[in-house]
Amino acid sequence: MRNRMIKKEFWNSHRILSIAIPERLLFVGMWNMADDDGILKNSPLQIKATLFPVDSHITLRVIEEYIKNMIGVGLIVQNKDGSLLKIKKWKDHQRIDKPTPSRYKFIEEDINNSKSTPRTLQDDYTPKEHKGKEHKVTKRNINKIKETVQDKTIELFNSFYSIYKRKQDKKRAYTSFKNLTRSNQLLCIEGVKTYNKWIELNAIEKAMIKLPSTYIHSEAWMDELDLTVTSKPEKLEFKLDASGNAVIGYCSECGKNDFYDPYKVHSSDSNCCNSKLLNAKPNVKIIVDPNPEPEVTNNTFVKLSDIVNKYQ
Repeated sequence: MRNRMIKKEFWNSHRILSIAIPERLLFVGMWNMADDDGILKNSPLQIKATLFPVDSHITLRVIEEYIKNMIGVGLIVQNKDGSLLKIKKWKDHQRIDKPTPSRYKFIEEDINNSKSTPRTLQDDYTPKEHKGKEHKVTKRNINKIKETVQDKTIELFNSFYSIYKRKQDKKRAYTSFKNLTRSNQLLCIEGVKTYNKWIELNAIEKAMIKLPSTYIHSEAWMDELDLTVTSKPEKLEFKLDASGNAVIGYCSECGKNDFYDPYKVHSSDSNCCNSKLLNAKPNVKIIVDPNPEPEVTNNTFVKLSDIVNKYQ
């Protein structure tokens, strides 16, 4: 979505006056959706989700009819295969500094070979009003719409929170969730399902799972997670240290403990003996030499008789 400019001549344009008020609103909304060359996808579903998310009376079929009317009066054109729309006289409407080139290759439809019949305007033409009840904009209606949006947001958040494996910081998670767009809220819920599979495959401890507010704020549903099925590692619960940034692991060979990365502890070996890590101190038998050799230092003197007696 981009910010666009509306000139004062827009409201008195003959073509604009020839379409109904909802069609005019759709036309302006398409400016925000279009790229810097005035091109956008011909997707009624995407247009409705972006511009009319809570207007139940504006269905996909209604939007398709609006688009046909705008093509008929010459406000927009579609490309050869009908997948794209382009706003006519775009550069007359918008002045863009340093425009970004369009990623779409727009080949305009051949009107002579088109199956649709262009809509011609007569001088005494009067636009048809949108069928249905007239919706007056009142404070009561606005509050009703807000309540509907809020109820839907709460419903979606409950769906998200019910399947999330770490149920903490719920209030902050809801604040982050309600600030998402409706499409991102739906993507967030679908992303949690993938995240849960990744947690199970990698045997992630509960303490290492992201907080729900962190998951939402970082838009973690966009992460590419490896869901390749491998041999499932033994799940061990390692204790966190006092800082909460590392876990304590014990060497299975010598029993020495050290601090390790909580995200890599399952695939790491001990720092001392390069052996398997355990979450508790093992029962290691220490073998003591009954006849240790005396340690020679600068302050230790070894008698010759002691050495002779040892090897007799």
